[in-house]
Amino acid sequence: MRLLIRMATLRPQKAAPPPSAPSVGKVSLVLTPPGSPVAAGSTFKVPIVLNNGTDIASVPVQIQYDPAQLSLVNVDAGEYLSRDGQAVALVHRDDGPGMITLNVSRPPGVTGVSGSGTICVLSFQAKTAGENNLTIIRAAAVNTAQQQTPAQGARVSVQVK
Repeated sequence: MRLLIRMATLRPQKAAPPPSAPSVGKVSLVLTPPGSPVAAGSTFKVPIVLNNGTDIASVPVQIQYDPAQLSLVNVDAGEYLSRDGQAVALVHRDDGPGMITLNVSRPPGVTGVSGSGTICVLSFQAKTAGENNLTIIRAAAVNTAQQQTPAQGARVSVQVK
């Protein structure tokens, strides 16, 4: 079986770039699926990568998945917001079957982070064989002045055998 990866822009744009390439200068979030199909019953990780960040203090995200096919096991902080040694707060909640809301943030009063990197890593257990979709349905990047910039989200498909 082959791993199928599909990414879709969640905001309409004029002359959108190819789905696999983030927009230059715009904040985007990318779900990174496993590099090969996963076995039903196994656990796998899906990093969420932020691209093109400037002075980022926090990243709120809402993710949707099919709870009949996948089960969320854990959410771990990534290296992006803590790359200078600052502590990172990671808060996530289950908003009902198949909906996760999370926020990753730096302490108040510290400088923001720029560039690209992993904001968090989702761990899922695959319940059934087939194509399993994960979608970022809402995302933003918040700078140190608490100004929110909508972030381009994505959708991926994870193949379970």
